[in-house]
Parts: sequence; C-alpha cells; structure tokens
Amino acid sequence: MPTVPPAPPDPMTALQNRWYNAVLKNLAASPSTTQLIQPAPPLEPSDTALWAHENTVPPASLTFNRQIAESAFLFREYDAVIQALSVPESTLVTAIGSAVHQEWLKYLRGLTPQPDEDRLPDVFYAWAMTYHPDIANEGASALRDIVRLKALQRFLRSYQGPPPKPAEYLGGSRELLSMLGNSRSTTISFDSATTSADVSGTWTGGVNKDFSGLWDGADRLDAITTGFARSVVTVEAELGAYVVWPVNPDPRWYDSSRLHEAYTKRSSPPWASDPQLHWDMAFGEKSGRLRRAIASLLVVAGLTSVVTSDAVFPSDDQQAIRVKAAAGLWPFFVPTGGGVTSNASFDNGRLRIETATPADKPLVIGAHVLPIARYLGGSGTAPG
Repeated sequence: MPTVPPAPPDPMTALQNRWYNAVLKNLAASPSTTQLIQPAPPLEPSDTALWAHENTVPPASLTFNRQIAESAFLFREYDAVIQALSVPESTLVTAIGSAVHQEWLKYLRGLTPQPDEDRLPDVFYAWAMTYHPDIANEGASALRDIVRLKALQRFLRSYQGPPPKPAEYLGGSRELLSMLGNSRSTTISFDSATTSADVSGTWTGGVNKDFSGLWDGADRLDAITTGFARSVVTVEAELGAYVVWPVNPDPRWYDSSRLHEAYTKRSSPPWASDPQLHWDMAFGEKSGRLRRAIASLLVVAGLTSVVTSDAVFPSDDQQAIRVKAAAGLWPFFVPTGGGVTSNASFDNGRLRIETATPADKPLVIGAHVLPIARYLGGSGTAPG
C-alpha cells in the first residue's frame, strides 16, 4: 500500500519553520536542542525574573509560547520526585549485618541526650571503630545516605512557605548583563522565499505548535496572518549583544545524583515502596512531567529588527495591524514600553515592522532543550 505523504503545513506554520531554520543558521545553533521562545518581553531587572525562565519544563515544540503552551516547573517536578524517594533502614542492615544492627540500636537507645539525626553517621563511625571496625566505613556511608535524603526532603519542603520561595539558580540578572556587555554582536538575515521549511530533522521531529500569528495572541489561521505568511517575508535583525546563558540549578536544593538515580532505577529503593508519584508519572514518554529540561537560554540585547512583507494589505487590515503593533509583532513579539518601540507602517499597502530594544533590556528568544536522560548525563534512552 503506497505511503500517504503528510499534509503540507498551513502558511504560518511553514513561515515559522523557515524562521526557525534561519535562526539556527545565523546563530550557529543546533537543531537537536534549539527551541524558540515567544513572546520575548524584556526581562525585569531581577534574579527571580531570570530564574523563572530557567525553572521550566518546556513542551516538545520548536516554538515555546509561554502564554499558550502548558509547562511544568522544573523545581516542582524535581521536588515531587525527591519526596517520593526512600533509603530504607534495610540498607544499613545489609551494610553491617542484622546482629551488628541490633547492637547499634541498643547502643543508640542508651545515649542521653539522643544525637541529632545529622550526627548519626559520625556517632556510628566512632562506635563501630571500637567494636566492629571492619564495617565502620560501610555503615557510616549507609547512614549518611539515609540522613542526607531526609535532610534534602526537609529542605525542599521549606520552599512551600508560607510564603513560598522561588527556586534559586546560579547566576543572576547582574551577571547576565555583565556577560551581555562583554559579548559579540550578530545578525539574523531571513528571506522566506529562499529558506527551507523542512524541520523534520530537528529534536521534535518537526513538531512546531502553539505559536502566535502576526501579532501576539493572533491565531495562526487568522486571515490577516495567513495573508502575511503567504507573502515573501524578510527579516534583518541586528543583535547588539548575544549570549548563550548556562542554566544551573542551585546545588543547595538540586541534587543531580539523586535525580539520576531516580531516573535510572524504577524499583524500590530508591523509590519508596508506595509513593504518591511513580516513575511513569515523572519520566514516562506519554505523560511524564519531567521529560525535558533547559540547559541554556539564548539571550539578546540591543535588538533592532526590520520585517517586510510584499503582501498588499487593505486599509482595514492595515488599521488592525497598527492597533496590535504595541502588543508585539512577529517574529520577536516585543511589546512597546520601557524604551522598547514596535511599529507597523505601510507603503502602498506593503507592511514594514520595526522593533528596537535598549541595550540594558535583555530578551530571552530561545533555549537549548535536553531530554532528561541527556540532562542527567545519560545516553538519552529511558531505562528498561
């Protein structure tokens, strides 16, 4: 039976695919990880605003519209996994033997005052070096694993508040501005007539969805958007500064080894014997909430962009586009205000979009996305 070729994408999807390919070519970005982000309003000058972009589990789409697509928070999903883990007492029993374990419990009950939980490994080590030196290191190590997990779980619960705390990441707004100030400028040149719309070789296999039409919030099948997308569209974007900003969760709350163990082992331990969250809910291919993570952000500043279309728009459509321009227009969707300008003008009905942003107002225009296995340093294949 002959294979039925897939239906061609609608005009706006084809245009967005072409724009994606142009961005990758001009910024030397990889199709195996790159995702465009829209809209791209200027970042507020605060660490928490930057961290909010980092603390995201992005959808499987070449474009991530934060106003349309549902996305989980990395911290929340990570916390749910960690709370579902357990290091049972049997780990200690296995390490030191049941007879020695009973001796240890008897000794521990006789201590006054009882030692704090975080001191137990040291107390055990001192006791074992006197009575059972051959298992002192193994027992202390097993106890340390139990104590560390419990301490991490308690620490993560402290973020729930009240009031709830934002999840911290290494590096903040000041460091980002400094990095941008020392970065190179670059350009993105685009012509829809000469740029391929083939994105089948990308990390999503060509899935590109949930993006806006011509203006922020416009449906991609909107009639004005369709007329724009069918035309020959050009973009000349000067990026006064461009950096790839690394995303690193703060190690005070993020333990990559625990998350790696949870991902690579479906059994109990490390998972609790009856957890509220199980492996498939966290990492499963169909419904897992923690299947991807952001490795880095694509950040620009001092943007000057000119977009042209050879479509001839009637006066009513021209007025509609002018009204919507302040909210942000394709492809960056930067809203007017705070030194940002976004204007739409027409020459004999042909559209020209001009956008300019200040050097001290960074825009997050994209991200490098990794499947959770690669993010954790694995091969990208889920455990069996």
